[in-house]
Amino acid sequence: MDVAGLARDRQVLVVLGDGGVGKTTVAAAMAARLALSGRRVLAVTVDPANRLKDALGLSGRPGVEEPVSLAALGPITPGGTLSAMVLDTATELDRLVLRVAPTDEARRRIMDNVFYRKAVTRMAGTHEYMAMERLLEALESGRYDLVVLDTPPERHALDFLDAPDRLDALLGSEAFRLFVGASAGLSRVGLSAVRWRSVVLKGIGKFAGEETFLATLDFLLAFSPLFDGFRERAARVKALLSSRQTTTVLVGRPQPGAALRLKEAAGELSRRGLLPAVVLVNRVHAWPPPGCGVPSDAEVDVEALRRTLLAEPALQLVDRAALARLAAEAGALAVEYREEAGEDASRVAEVRNAVAPVPVVPIPLMRGELRDLGGLAALVGFLDAAV
Repeated sequence: MDVAGLARDRQVLVVLGDGGVGKTTVAAAMAARLALSGRRVLAVTVDPANRLKDALGLSGRPGVEEPVSLAALGPITPGGTLSAMVLDTATELDRLVLRVAPTDEARRRIMDNVFYRKAVTRMAGTHEYMAMERLLEALESGRYDLVVLDTPPERHALDFLDAPDRLDALLGSEAFRLFVGASAGLSRVGLSAVRWRSVVLKGIGKFAGEETFLATLDFLLAFSPLFDGFRERAARVKALLSSRQTTTVLVGRPQPGAALRLKEAAGELSRRGLLPAVVLVNRVHAWPPPGCGVPSDAEVDVEALRRTLLAEPALQLVDRAALARLAAEAGALAVEYREEAGEDASRVAEVRNAVAPVPVVPIPLMRGELRDLGGLAALVGFLDAAV
């Protein structure tokens, strides 16, 4: 698979897939390969496993763009750099307020609000909007020419792509603007001067409680002067995501039902004008296992394995019966692995049929865990060699 060609002349590569498919690791490997090809890449990830953070040399501090050494990953084309960061909703929201609020008083009014501190980061869509903001900031900073975005595994894989439209629909709706405009006199300060304050809040209290309502209302009113700026940036992100500057990659595993899930995801992307560039089926049992030097048509020959063990000079002091048992157990494991490889090959074929004409690339189950840049380099090397 030509990873460099996949993202040539693109600014955004979005990696999507269910949780547990190895999507974050694949995204990191693709970002590394693109950096090696001479691109200035920022990999934005969400809740990476500790071993991946260790492999990339990240401290894990949310929102901090940290440089990643490419020396252990392969030959570097001049100009190529890789940075990575962990996206955290609360951190990004604070950065956004500090950046766009016009005055210190406006910042304090927003950030001291109890609704902002305790509830906003848990609202549906907040994470996706924060990812959208960071994407735009990174590209417009001039520090990077490509952002590889690893989408959250616990959320719907396509939520990020819909975030600009949802935000514009909310902030641009007549009902929302009328509500904000009509509420200007009903803030915590305004209500203190209203004669019928107790009557107004009595009805509200049946549903939410006075303090919750007022905190939410204060938050909306504090943010309202910034709404036009939010809409303008959302429009820029929407234009970027729907253009040829963005490409998408789907990642799955050879599991029951994977073909249907990947077909549905590819269809959703296509309806948004973003047919995936490739579908990667990760952690595929391949027979023979990569790098073992066994011919592709090799059978599991337990008797040959037993003879080899018995003839090995270094094992002459080991009980012959124990060596025979070892050969039998190893043979049984090999048979089981080959059966799994056959099942996985069938599921990869199902995926190919389901998502055609999108190309499908199986990524074999890698030997050992990803513990350092050497482990990531093995995956990067495979992406180079895959066809």
